[in-house]
Amino acid sequence: MTKEIKNLVIIGETKEGKVFRPSDWAERLCSLTSAVGNNKKLKYSLLVHPGSTPAGVKTVTVNPRLRKLDPLAWNFVIDFAREHELQIENLPIPPGYASVVETIRERHSVRHFLPTPVSRDVIIELLELASRSPSGTNVQPWKVYALAGAAREALSAALLERFTEGASEKQEYAYYPDQWVEPWLSRRRKIGYDLYGLIGISKGDKSRMKEQTSRNFLFFDAPVGLIFTLDRRLAQGMFLDYGIFIGHLIIAAQARGLASCMQTIFTEFPDTIRRHLGISEQEMIVGGLALGHADPDAPENHLATEREPVEGFATFKGF
Repeated sequence: MTKEIKNLVIIGETKEGKVFRPSDWAERLCSLTSAVGNNKKLKYSLLVHPGSTPAGVKTVTVNPRLRKLDPLAWNFVIDFAREHELQIENLPIPPGYASVVETIRERHSVRHFLPTPVSRDVIIELLELASRSPSGTNVQPWKVYALAGAAREALSAALLERFTEGASEKQEYAYYPDQWVEPWLSRRRKIGYDLYGLIGISKGDKSRMKEQTSRNFLFFDAPVGLIFTLDRRLAQGMFLDYGIFIGHLIIAAQARGLASCMQTIFTEFPDTIRRHLGISEQEMIVGGLALGHADPDAPENHLATEREPVEGFATFKGF
């Protein structure tokens, strides 16, 4: 039986029931493991983050993973609670949750794959798991074309030729806005600068930038390429269901020891894709996915992306 893991919640009341002072004690304690995000604001770690009880009493939640990852920080936090005689509650975490958390945290987009093949049976297994994702009235709007070997190489060659010659086709839908504004502009620029920095592409080197972009059409050398389509008779809301499906697929692949990279660039050459795969005009090209084993030595696979703190995108009421 899996041993139950518990979060520790330090409550800002002493064992005698008195409110602990100063009022910002929780934020100060959490700053021990915090960092400064892109917006120059403090970004709390999910291992040690502040909160409050329904009655408004300050709390600090401590994930047990902290003990292994940073023993000194763990000891400091626990000693702080004991020294000030603060109340500590143990909140159970269901078995299996820790492995799900670890899988999600380990997932990142991979842009260079090993040639190690992935079997048809594994792809079927992953797609079956992904198909368990929810969809409105169980419509299940997704359709997938799985490519490997000569089939993947042929499509890649055709797409690469079209891209290299500067050809253009009517894009299926607008994935990016016509004009970028903050905060999305800064996030987009940062990941671009960070990626190019890792692989040695200097600012303004358009030739190398185009070369790197072209690798998308090779599925970044992944042994398996997936193309996703959606029947045009369905409505825009089905994109929500499709996103959940792809999310499930990516997490399942990560748990299976496989890496992936979602690619919407394929929407720019829908005619070429339809011609090579025998897809009707009735099906919209939603995007593609590179799937396989990550090359651990490729510098681009070590790109570390930042995430905004929950407080930056979520509003809580009634907690």
